[in-house]
Amino acid sequence: MKNNDNKTKPLDEIKLDTLKKLLENHPMHIATITKENKPNLAVVSDIKVLDNKTLLLSNNEMIHTPDNVLNNPNVVLTSFNEKWAGVRITGKAKYYTKGKYFELCNEFFNNDTATPKGVIIITVTSVESIA
Repeated sequence: MKNNDNKTKPLDEIKLDTLKKLLENHPMHIATITKENKPNLAVVSDIKVLDNKTLLLSNNEMIHTPDNVLNNPNVVLTSFNEKWAGVRITGKAKYYTKGKYFELCNEFFNNDTATPKGVIIITVTSVESIA
């Protein structure tokens, strides 16, 4: 979130669990960069806040994002509520198709309408508000 002087607050001042309702109940955009240094934007709707600096994003339909994350871990995410108030989150991403995070993702999101192909774990480095 931003201070009154428009500076991004340090991550230790922001608790992701206070943003849980926004992040877990609204689709997010995730921006990545291709190997060719071109921007890519995808939408993700299956999101869990794991702790105060870690997000889990299920990859159900993303095509380019997994390769982009493997090539360059820097990501930016945005999420907004119905009144267009939201957050911009920057972080480092890792992509998994097996292991504990993938199993956790399947516990949360494997159902009749979605089958995770992989999971993106975001370690958040900054959060700022967008009005």
